[in-house]
Amino acid sequence: MTKHRNAGFTLIELLVVIAIIAILAGMLLPALSRAKAEGQKAVCMSNLHQIHLGVTMYTDDNNGQIFYLKDNGASDPFLPNDGQWTKDPTSNDLLGPKDGKAYWAVGYAKYFGGVAGRKTFRDPGAKKVDEWWDDSSRPHWPHEFWLNASYGMHQYFVSPSNFDGVKEPAHTKLSDFRNPNTTILCQDAAEQRMDGGDDSLSAFTTNPKAEILTQWKGLSSLYGGYRFEWEWFRHNRKNASLWVGGHVSTIPFRSLNTSIDYRWYTGTEPKDTPR
Repeated sequence: MTKHRNAGFTLIELLVVIAIIAILAGMLLPALSRAKAEGQKAVCMSNLHQIHLGVTMYTDDNNGQIFYLKDNGASDPFLPNDGQWTKDPTSNDLLGPKDGKAYWAVGYAKYFGGVAGRKTFRDPGAKKVDEWWDDSSRPHWPHEFWLNASYGMHQYFVSPSNFDGVKEPAHTKLSDFRNPNTTILCQDAAEQRMDGGDDSLSAFTTNPKAEILTQWKGLSSLYGGYRFEWEWFRHNRKNASLWVGGHVSTIPFRSLNTSIDYRWYTGTEPKDTPR
C-alpha cells in the first residue's frame, strides 16, 4: 500500500522560509529608511522655499522692510525670542508678534494663511525642539505643539553685528543685505532664535575648529539626555538652510568642533563660500 506524505511544510522548511524573509526584510528596511529620509528632506526644502516666498511677499507690501521688533527704549531692531504660535495647545488664536512668547514667523503669518500656515514651519524630520523646560513656570506641553517652530533664525538677520572689527549695520530691508547669497535667512534648528556662538553652527570666531552648539549639550539634561545637536543636522547629518537670495542648500555635519563662517549669519563678506 502506497503511503502519501501529508500536505504542508515541515518545521525545517518553515524555518528556512522565515530566515529568507528576515534576510530580505533586513535588506529592504535600510532602503525604505533612506527613501523616507529623502522624502522628509524634500518636504523640508519645499517648506523653506515657501518661507522665502512669504517673506518676499511681506517685504513687497511693506516698502521692502522685513519683519522686526523695536522697543521704545531700544535703538536696534530685534526678533521675537520664543517658539509659540498660540498661547497653548488648545487655542487657535494667533499670538501678536509683540507677545513675549511668539515665534519669529508670527510676524509673517498673514502670508501663510494665519495660524493654519504654521505647518509650513514644521520640518517632518524634526523630532524635538526647544520647549523651554528651563523656564520652570511653563507647563510641559506635548512635543507636537512646538514642532511647528522647527526652523531657526539668527538674531543677526536683523540686529547689527561687530566681529573682527567689521561692523555690519542692522538689516531692516532685504536690500540691506550686501551678500544675500551667502547670508542665512533661516535653517534647521532646535532653537527658534539663535543668539550667538553657543546655539548656532558658528562659534563666532575665525577658528574653524572651534566648538559649536555648546549651549544645547548643556541643556540636553533637561530633556532626558536628548542629543539636540542633531536637530541642526536632522537630514542624514545635513542642515537644510534657506539663504536670503532665495536658494536652499544643505550644510553637511563634519564635527561638533567644526564651525561654519560666522559671516553667513551676519551678512558680512564671507571668507568661506558655502558648498
